[in-house]
Amino acid sequence: LNTMQRKDFIKQALAVSLGMPLAGADAAASSHLPADPDSLAAKVPPYLRSGDTIAITSPAGYITAEEIRPAVEQMESWGLRIRIGDTIGRRDGTFGGTDAERVADLQQLINDQSVKAIMCARGGYGMVRIIDQVDFGHFRRQPKWLIGFSDVTVLHAHLSRHARVASIHSKMC
Repeated sequence: LNTMQRKDFIKQALAVSLGMPLAGADAAASSHLPADPDSLAAKVPPYLRSGDTIAITSPAGYITAEEIRPAVEQMESWGLRIRIGDTIGRRDGTFGGTDAERVADLQQLINDQSVKAIMCARGGYGMVRIIDQVDFGHFRRQPKWLIGFSDVTVLHAHLSRHARVASIHSKMC
């Protein structure tokens, strides 16, 4: 980012964090909001029940199956089924596989109707590299919970802005 972009980013981030309007923000922008406030509400995926399947993927940082074992055991003790994604144990530098592998794994899990939630195993850096390659068309029609934090915040922001679907900013495996 150049100096001007950094200053604008910092100013906007500060204003958002303080809940204040941005200096110089176009007052007419509010006229673009829908008349019905309910249309701004996010869709809420179905709540999880015993027997539902949660998939674990690594769209950002590398992690092994052994490292996620305690989380798998905990969720299984709650009556949930666990599906381990293809990126668990894959490695490309610090990433959980190549960009193409991480996109393919996340896309497959998003499209799989038997998966009711997707938990990201680890944050780090990497989600920002693949977010624009993921097709959320099926997800918009049949939303499911997407869970994670850190680098996965990119995914939450994308879902909020483009799909208007609730997600869970939470601990990971």
